[in-house]
Amino acid sequence: MDEIPSLLQKIVQNKKNIKEIGIDKDLAKFGDTVTNFIYSLAKSVVVQKLDQRKVNRVILSTALKQSKMKKYAKTRSDAHGLADTTEALIGYMYCIGWSLESMAEILIEILKNYDLNVFKIEKLGAIEAFTQLLLKIKEYLFIKFKV
Repeated sequence: MDEIPSLLQKIVQNKKNIKEIGIDKDLAKFGDTVTNFIYSLAKSVVVQKLDQRKVNRVILSTALKQSKMKKYAKTRSDAHGLADTTEALIGYMYCIGWSLESMAEILIEILKNYDLNVFKIEKLGAIEAFTQLLLKIKEYLFIKFKV
């Protein structure tokens, strides 16, 4: 079990830039699971009740645009393609060692300011929360890849 983090790092170590991460379909698929889990974890903590939630593509694509990371998606991507890029970035961060808990904590800090029992308000909170997570990811990746 202790070797899993280093094995995941080996899988993604060949990524040379942020765009390569953002357009990776396998990372997007893997990141979909990570993204849904960290959101479910964060929401469960905020509402103090176990919850399972799939994050919709509008939330993820809007957060990608607001964090000014759209350029790391495939050219002319629709909302689904932009959401895939968000998921790929989150999946990559998990593979290189960011914990589920640390990513969920970033979401929690924002979500606790919203009424998550009202869908429209929850959606606004989720967009802001994922935007903040992406801004932290962007900051890290800009240093890593010397952007």
